[in-house]
Parts: sequence; structure tokens; C-alpha cells
Amino acid sequence: MVGLVFTEKTATIDAVASTGRKADPDAALPPAESHHAASRRHFPYFLLALGAAVYWVPFLRVLWRVGDEGTLVYGAQRVAEGAVPYRDFLEVMGPGAFYWLGLFFKIFGPSWLVSRAVLLFTGIATVLLVFWLARRLRAGAEIVSALLVVTLTLPIWPAASHHWDSNLFALIAFSVFLSWLDRRRSWLLLAAGALAGVVSLFMQQKGLLLLISFVAAIWLLDRKEPRWWSSAVRLVTAYAAVGAAVVLGFFAAGALPDLLHTTFWAASSYNKLNSIPYAFGLIDWCWRNWVEVLGGPGRPLSAHALATSFLGPFLLIAGLPLLLGALAMGRRDWAFQRSALPYWTAGGALWVSEIHRPDMFHLIYGSPILLVLCISLLRQQRRRFWVYGLRLLVVSTVLFGGYQALIAQSAQHRMDTRRGSVYLLGRDEALDFLHRELAPGDDLFVYPYYPMYYFLSGTRNPTRFSFLLYHYNTEAQFHEVVASLERRKVKYVLWDTWVDGPNLKRWFPAYQHPVQEELILEPYLTEHYDLTGYKNGFRVMRRKDSQSNSR
Repeated sequence: MVGLVFTEKTATIDAVASTGRKADPDAALPPAESHHAASRRHFPYFLLALGAAVYWVPFLRVLWRVGDEGTLVYGAQRVAEGAVPYRDFLEVMGPGAFYWLGLFFKIFGPSWLVSRAVLLFTGIATVLLVFWLARRLRAGAEIVSALLVVTLTLPIWPAASHHWDSNLFALIAFSVFLSWLDRRRSWLLLAAGALAGVVSLFMQQKGLLLLISFVAAIWLLDRKEPRWWSSAVRLVTAYAAVGAAVVLGFFAAGALPDLLHTTFWAASSYNKLNSIPYAFGLIDWCWRNWVEVLGGPGRPLSAHALATSFLGPFLLIAGLPLLLGALAMGRRDWAFQRSALPYWTAGGALWVSEIHRPDMFHLIYGSPILLVLCISLLRQQRRRFWVYGLRLLVVSTVLFGGYQALIAQSAQHRMDTRRGSVYLLGRDEALDFLHRELAPGDDLFVYPYYPMYYFLSGTRNPTRFSFLLYHYNTEAQFHEVVASLERRKVKYVLWDTWVDGPNLKRWFPAYQHPVQEELILEPYLTEHYDLTGYKNGFRVMRRKDSQSNSR
């Protein structure tokens, strides 16, 4: 059937060529065959979406201890209730991260199911866009590219994230930009610029670098054309229009100074705390954790061997820039053709936008477009070495995907919360305690960081901070938290024993815990609260001088 359609299309083009008119191959086909061909083109997308959903749902039903998710879902809940980010609560994420999920909370209500449905939609849309981008290069790389995205995205970070959200809109913007390159419709160019502006609402640098990559691609492809710069002006204008709308919105809400202050404060504080080696976590967070899970206390040689077999896709991500360079040198004729050039500029923009913290997770966040380019280049190589390498990569990815699926399926402990039912690997005694002791809307403070408890228990953070860390937050911010706890007479504080003190160096190697004399919050908690027990790794602290002043 494919050969028949191709033959008929070719015959149509040849028949019309002698008339000098532009041929429309599809118009010459019988309606039934045209519809059938369209169905065949779209069917792989349907299968991919269905397969990804079936694979991901077991991960998404589970409550994993991922701190950033609590920040986003609780912040989105507060936005849905009318709060303004940075004025009413202070976080480092862009406002888009809260308003995007908050929109769904406003429509359907703040629940666990809604948050995970949005995450599933984001994941499916992302993998479909990657599949389309790979197919557009016509290199036969779409299946392997999709496999990597399905395996390396939600399963390793199964939580709402401004990285996933920003990537979704970045991929949409890039796809629209490519469509403009193909069709040259002005509205597509304006849409691409505006979508890059939307990306900046989630991560400022990602949207800006994406915009620059679009301008660079236009210059590379159209610099010999007259007035090529007018296209760049349209892009920048659309991007700036989104930024201006956001500025006006925060100004109208009286929160523009808070937005600007938070942006500059976060930029200066984040880099100090997040100075880490390149590909940080590849051994400690990934390989050693796999060995421990697979081998238990004995850790036999077979556990080491199986864990090592999972490393393929992660080594690909870690070595992506060097590997791309080597592959491009082997096939310069293909690597730098017109259709591939935008992938270099936009892919590089996304990669650089995530390199501010070069751990394995952020490298994965920055890799989707470069992954498509890399797999496409691998498919173009003629040497058997690269062919066998690609096959080993697929085998390693499938093995790792199966391992991850088994871990997700092992979470069978169901717990009913005030935001819906979740599954856990074991009982969460701290969350049980909160449901017993606190009513919805009561005050609770979790230190230093696990805001998911606010969301799931229906309690309220009496401060503006869900994350509080020395040398990241300022002394003034610590004193503001103390003042809030004192003013509200908060009955319970959950003080983490795991993400605490010197243990923080596991995630932030540059972190230096203050000496006793420089501590601010710890002496206050010790003086005004009694330790009543430990729940799920948290110290349960009850205020000495108040039964309950939560409102």
C-alpha cells in the first residue's frame, strides 16, 4: 500500500509538471486512500501515547519523597485560592509553575489526582513532541528517542516540576518555529516568540536562551535573504509582549517589587549553594542505590553487574556534548544540513539553561532536543562500532525501564489523605499524625523542607517559605520565620532528621552548616517546643505555651 501511494503521488507530480502548475499529490488520491494514509501517519502517535501512559501510571500513583513537588502543588493551591507568588509566598520558581497547575486546581479543585493528571498530560505531550521532532529529521530515530524519553523522564522524577513544564512549552515553541521555517507564515513566528516568553515564566533563562537560539537559526539559514532581521524583530517583539503582560499583572497586584527582588535574590543565592561536579549523582544517587536495592546488605557481584548494565542511557546523557561532536565529525554532510541546524541551536539552548546545577537530573532536563539529534546522528553512522553501540544503548534502556517498573509496582501501601488516595512504599506515620492531630486549615511548619505535607494534610504554612536553608536564605528571612511562628503560636513543627544539618551535603556539596552560635531557628525551636517523638524521620515538636492557636 505504501508503494502504491508513493507511485500514485509520483505519477501525479510527473503528469502536472508539464503544465507548469504546482502539483498537489494528495488531491489526486481517492478520498478513502487519503484518509487511510492520514490514519497510518497518526496511528504511531496514538500507540506511543497509550504505551507511555500505561507505563507511567504505576509511577504516578505513588507518593515519592520529591521535595520540589510539594513546593509546586502547595504553591499552585495557594494561587488557586487567590495568593500572589513572591508577595504572599516566596519561592525561586517562576510564576508560570504555580499558575499553570493552579489553573487546573481552580477548575477541578486542588487534589492529588488533578496534580498527577496534569503531570501525565505533560509527559505524554512531551514524548509525542520528541517523536515528531525525530521523525521530521527523517533519520529513523523516533522510536529510540521516544524510548529514552519514556524511560528517563517521569520514572526518575515522578513529580510535578517546573523543569517538565518549561520543557513542554519549549518543545511546543520549537515545533512551531520549525513549522514557520517550513511554511513561512508570520503568525507562526509570532507564536514561537510568545511561547518562548511563556517558557521564561517557568524558568527565566530557558525562555531567553530559546529565543536567542531561534534568532541564531534565522541568521544561519536566512542571512543571505533581504530583511532577514525583520523575522528576528517579530520574534523578539512577541517574546517581549509576554514579559510586559506579566510585569503589568504583578504591578496591578502590587507585587512587582517582590517579583524583582526574588528574581535577583534567587539568582545570587542559587549558584552559591549549587556548586557541584559535572554529572553529580551518577555514582552516588544512581549506581550505588541500584546496587543496594538489587543486592541488599550483601551486595553480591551480580547486583553490581546488573546495576552497571543500567548505566547506558545515563552515560549517554552525561557525555552528550562530546558524543555529539564526535558524531558530527563523522557525518558533517548530514549533521549541518539546513534541516538539522535549528536542532543544534535550540538543543544547545535547553542544555545550557539547565547547566546551572550540572547533576544528572538537570542534564536530563536539558537534553530532549540534543537527544533527538544524537540518536539521528547515530543512525547515520556507517561504522559497525556505532551500530553496536546504539543496540547496547537500547538494551540498557529497556533493562533500566523494567527495573524502574518493578520498583513502582512494589508500592502497595494505600493511604487516604485530604487530597485523595496515594500509594507508598511503606506507612507514613508523620502524615497519619497530622490527620489525627490537626484540622484542615490549621497551622503547621515543616523544617527545613517538605511542603507536600501542607498539601496532603490540608494544613497551612504560616510563613512565606517552604524551603529554609542557611547560606541560601538570608538571616532576615530566618528571623521572619521565627517572628511568624511566634506571632501565630504554631502548635506543631515537624523538624526533619534526614534533610538536616550536615546531611544536606549529600544534595548540596557546597553547603556549610553554621556553627552553634550562628544558628537562628534551631535555638528558638529548642526553647519554645518539646520533642514528643519521631514520625517518618521527623522530630514532632509541640509548642510549650499553647494548646493551639491555629486558625
